[in-house]
Amino acid sequence: RAVSRMYNKECTEDPLYDQLVEAYVHADPSPQASVFYAGILLKNGETNKAMEYFKKAVEQETDDYKKAGYLYKIAVNLNKKGRKSEARSYAYQALEFQPTMGRAYLLIASMYASSANSCGDDVVSKRMVYVAALNKARKAKSVDPSISSTANRFINSYSDNIPSTKDLFVAGVKSGSTHKIGCWINETVRVP
Repeated sequence: RAVSRMYNKECTEDPLYDQLVEAYVHADPSPQASVFYAGILLKNGETNKAMEYFKKAVEQETDDYKKAGYLYKIAVNLNKKGRKSEARSYAYQALEFQPTMGRAYLLIASMYASSANSCGDDVVSKRMVYVAALNKARKAKSVDPSISSTANRFINSYSDNIPSTKDLFVAGVKSGSTHKIGCWINETVRVP
C-alpha cells in the first residue's frame, strides 16, 4: 500500500520509494510490483534489466487490458532509446490485447514521421513516409474516438507533409500506385 500511495502522490523521486519497491518486488512478485521496479530501473539507467521486469509483468498478468498497458510502456521506452523497430513490435503486441488502443497507433505514427528523412533518398520517398504515418494516425482515430482531438493534430501535421501533385509528377510517380518504404518501416503504401 505504501508503494501505491507514493506512486499515486508522485513521490517516486524519494529514496524511500526505491527501497520500498525493491522490498515489494521481492516480497510479492506480482505484475504491479514488477512494473514499479522496472520504473526504478529505468530511472537509474538500467534499461535492459527494466525491460526484463516489464516482460515479467506481461507474463504474470492475466488481465488483457493491463497486459496491453505494460506492452505499450515497453514500446514507449524502446522508442525513447531509439529502438524503433522493436518499439513498433511491442505496440502491435499491445494492440493484440487491446485493439482499441489508439495511442499505440499514434506512437507508431510518430515513430514513422520522425524517420522520414532517414527512410528516403529523394523528396517523394521521404514524403511517402508521412503517408504511412498518416495511415496510422487515421487508424488510431477510427479505433479510439476518445483520442480524436490528438489524432486530428497528427493527421493535420502529416497531411501537410505528404508529397504534392507536383512532386509526384516530377518524379514520374502515378497517383494510386503503390510505394514501398524501406529502412526499418518496411511497409507498402498507396500513393495519394
